[in-house]
Amino acid sequence: MADIEHSLQTYVSDMLAVEEHIRVPFETQLRDGDLPKYPSADALIRRLSDLSNTHIESLKSALQALGGHEAHAVKSAVVNVEGWFASAIDKVRKTKIAKALRDDYTALSLCTVSYSMLLSTANAYGEPAVMQLAEQHLRDYAQILMEIALAMPGVVVQDLSETGVPANPATTADSRRRIQEAWRPSPELEARMSSGSIGSTQTTTAQT
Repeated sequence: MADIEHSLQTYVSDMLAVEEHIRVPFETQLRDGDLPKYPSADALIRRLSDLSNTHIESLKSALQALGGHEAHAVKSAVVNVEGWFASAIDKVRKTKIAKALRDDYTALSLCTVSYSMLLSTANAYGEPAVMQLAEQHLRDYAQILMEIALAMPGVVVQDLSETGVPANPATTADSRRRIQEAWRPSPELEARMSSGSIGSTQTTTAQT
């Protein structure tokens, strides 16, 4: 039981480190004087900052309930990776808004797969409170990932216009539709999901 608790504490602590590091570029973006010119991007980044802060507080409470403590920056491999990642993002904050959203999307992708791991670990260990927390945070970021993808055509067109490149704003709706289509499961994937074959472990017994 002690091993399970320690393992879960580590997962929660690492997830907290991830959230704390991706929060840094969000806060930097909010201080960008050009951001208010892009209402959709502005609203998304403000939500990202709020969500990250909320997630951090929830993870701290969960870690405290588990009797754990935050990972030390020098000892945590996750923090080391995320520290580099957050620093790399921060260095390109003066680029166009579309690139900033692209980097945020990348950070959120790491968060979603990390929350999937935390959810699966907590579920396997029989810890419903941590599992539900991970599920809620996963839903939060999965939703905003799709919103970023759908906002991107308009932001890109505006970016192009700001740089003086001729860009047809009428293409925004078509680009958004194509992005939505790309995210829809193919018939083959839907069939695999229905059959439960995705991620299943199959073993073959040798015949003698």
